[in-house]
Amino acid sequence: MALLYLPELFKILYDEAIQVTFADAPNSKTRDILYVCGRVPSGDTLHVFICHFPSRLGGELESADRRRDAARILRKHINFIQEKDVEANILIMGDFNDYPDNTSLHDVLQAREPHNPFRKEYLYNLMFPLHKEGKGTHKHEAEWGTLDQIIVSGHLLVRQQGLYTTPADVHIFNVDFLLEDDLKYLGKKPFRTYSGMKYIGGFSDHLPVYVDFWY
Repeated sequence: MALLYLPELFKILYDEAIQVTFADAPNSKTRDILYVCGRVPSGDTLHVFICHFPSRLGGELESADRRRDAARILRKHINFIQEKDVEANILIMGDFNDYPDNTSLHDVLQAREPHNPFRKEYLYNLMFPLHKEGKGTHKHEAEWGTLDQIIVSGHLLVRQQGLYTTPADVHIFNVDFLLEDDLKYLGKKPFRTYSGMKYIGGFSDHLPVYVDFWY
């Protein structure tokens, strides 16, 4: 995992690679969660978590426990931060290999659909409304789905000054050059880098997501 940042806009205070382990296979390895704490120009501290949860290889249900394990570990670290500061500014993003209403995100991580009034200690998945509209970042056969999430703490949604964002500030970056014709299922699909072991010169099988912050 990696975080690209502009040093003039984000001053790193602390970083850590959080190991993800599985209850049923403690010796099995998967990607770490990257945690970076930094300061933004408004003077606010921002806690950033970059995630790539275990894949759906072998089947969605068969692999779901591993994504729930990853979500439990992430939730534990969120709880630790919020026990010290209930108004902590938290940003969680990445490829979770689950949809906003799947158990790992909605029940274990407790990332809710954004609805006013917001509570500063809750987590809100800003991708939830796009998911419900049928928009997506990844295409499986003929179906688009939102596997990539941007989740924020409620404090970033209730603020009147300092660093903040809104549910309307999250977007899927789906410009033409990131897409190609889907000859099998029709429409468009992400222009991926590899198809199996064959290099086809695209960008990714997922579309990027981004959120605007204000201060």
